[in-house]
Amino acid sequence: MTQSETLVVDATEIVAAVLHGTKDMRIETKVLGPPAANELQVRVTQTGICGSDLHYYHHGRNGDFALQHPLSLGHESAGIVTAVGCDVDKFVVGDRVALEVGVPCSECKWCKKGRYNLCPDMRFRSSCKTAPHYDGTLVQKVNHPAKWCHKVPDAVKDLSLAALVEPLAVSLQGIKRSALKAEDEATVLVLGAGAVGLLTAFAAKKQGGAKTVVVADISSQRVAFAVDNGFADQGIVLGKSNVTESDNPLAPAIASANFLKENAGADVGFDVVFECTGVQICVQTSVFAAAAGAKVVLIGMGSPIQTFPIGSACTREVDIIGVFRYAGNYPDALAIVAADGETVGKLVTHKMKLRDAVDAFEIASAPVDRNGDLVLKVMITE
Repeated sequence: MTQSETLVVDATEIVAAVLHGTKDMRIETKVLGPPAANELQVRVTQTGICGSDLHYYHHGRNGDFALQHPLSLGHESAGIVTAVGCDVDKFVVGDRVALEVGVPCSECKWCKKGRYNLCPDMRFRSSCKTAPHYDGTLVQKVNHPAKWCHKVPDAVKDLSLAALVEPLAVSLQGIKRSALKAEDEATVLVLGAGAVGLLTAFAAKKQGGAKTVVVADISSQRVAFAVDNGFADQGIVLGKSNVTESDNPLAPAIASANFLKENAGADVGFDVVFECTGVQICVQTSVFAAAAGAKVVLIGMGSPIQTFPIGSACTREVDIIGVFRYAGNYPDALAIVAADGETVGKLVTHKMKLRDAVDAFEIASAPVDRNGDLVLKVMITE
């Protein structure tokens, strides 16, 4: 098929999962036009359900970002090119692509410095940060700028791995921001053994060269999964502390941090702590678990207003580093899934059809499914 033939694409009806409000997701039909000159039309074959998607589904918001009109969720996605815009010359119909779903302006000072994730005019699929919202990828097909589509290596046979590149890119942004490197021989703590936490633990070893990676979570199943499948060197299950806030509101976090340090043999604390939950007590614990002069990298997005132990961070010169999405991490993420897809792919515990999106969100909302099996990443397929 020649490129000119790929341009003859009529508007077509597609099926989409559309969120109208809290727990009000509907399967609808929409009309999709042909791709613009700089776009690809992609048949979306895989979309992973993210924690932010679940926040929108259950609460109608994710932190400060609130749903203002109906929106298709989904941003961890991959698919197959079905049409090519007339100005695109590096893709052909049939190419397999991972979609980088944030579209920045490419002109502002942040974009020019390579930090395009901070672009004030960024449009990000499935996010309510700006209005009108930019529909996500829980649709049969989507038109997307070719610049932000990445060819999937031949070594990646399952496109669900290509969809995992998006959350892995978040983890790699955290590794990059931490400046973790092998010569540091660092002992790393990852708080939270959900998909992003597990990928962060994996990336800390593979990309950051950490000497020891410890994962902590309240779920013994998730902790066991992390260790048994090579995502972490050690796992610690955090139980409910007997320490109360009666005398010190930070006492439970201090107790949890001491428990983690004792069980990991990290008496002086961890060299880098990646906080991947956004839960207030975990954010507090991350500071107390860090060694003096260490770094705490905040990857999880929780409540926008929290009680934070800034005094402990300052007096021990603990650097607090924020992470927001990613910038320039897709090539490395694709290389990792090409090399270690067998391990990374174990995160996909459930696959469901687009027409069953509501059921998929309900399953993704619980730590285990109806059969008691562990839920990590629910992938919605075409």
